[in-house]
Amino acid sequence: MKYVKRGVVASVMILAASLGMALAQGPLRKQVNYDINVPYAMRMANYMLPAGHYVLKQVSNNDLNLFALYQGDMMHSPIAMIRTTRIEYSNGRWPEKTRMLLTIDESSLDAHPVLRGWNIPGEAGWEVITVVPRHSRLLTRIR
Repeated sequence: MKYVKRGVVASVMILAASLGMALAQGPLRKQVNYDINVPYAMRMANYMLPAGHYVLKQVSNNDLNLFALYQGDMMHSPIAMIRTTRIEYSNGRWPEKTRMLLTIDESSLDAHPVLRGWNIPGEAGWEVITVVPRHSRLLTRIR
């Protein structure tokens, strides 16, 4: 009888642990950490950002095309919300490494880089559609 009780208790513990692990699984939100050493603009936004460390993080599992932009670390609220659209790659040729998609704005006086999107290995990329600033003191409006 003693062994039966131990067996039942062990079975219940294993069942509880496996249920906990099974229910904890879910889609992971994408996050991209990047550094840039020159001021740059966001595509379609007319805002300049200072050089530094930034984090892009998906906001919700229900809206995979909405990212929050954090400056430095994620200890403070995001400085902007970025709406994106997916970049589909033909023939299943997914990117092999994370890459920020930058272009140079040659029409401006300082020819600054413009962030237009990013790739994550093994997935389709994201292209910036709109940017809504949340803290305008960090973003400089350009024309």
